[in-house]
Amino acid sequence: MKNILDNITFNNDKANVFPLKKTDDIKYFAVALGKGAVLKKHTAPVPATLVVLKGEINFLIENEEIKLKQFDVYEIPVNVEHEVVGLEEENLFSVAQEL
Repeated sequence: MKNILDNITFNNDKANVFPLKKTDDIKYFAVALGKGAVLKKHTAPVPATLVVLKGEINFLIENEEIKLKQFDVYEIPVNVEHEVVGLEEENLFSVAQEL
């Protein structure tokens, strides 16, 4: 058994990533962001689903700002540059990538 909160910290200056599971078919991980912390611009090379587990985040994609709150689910478009910013003191989300 793994407990995400026991294995992750909420930093205000950078994202903290904790791997949950990786197989030939899926890569599943959790990301923690403190308030104002940024997961810098990147693209998802495969279909991915984001689920907010705690807090609120801004998902910035194609000049659009999407505010996601606890338990929101978002399908991340493939090969579209995006970044994520933490809005509360503790923000936690998971991402499942289909490999």
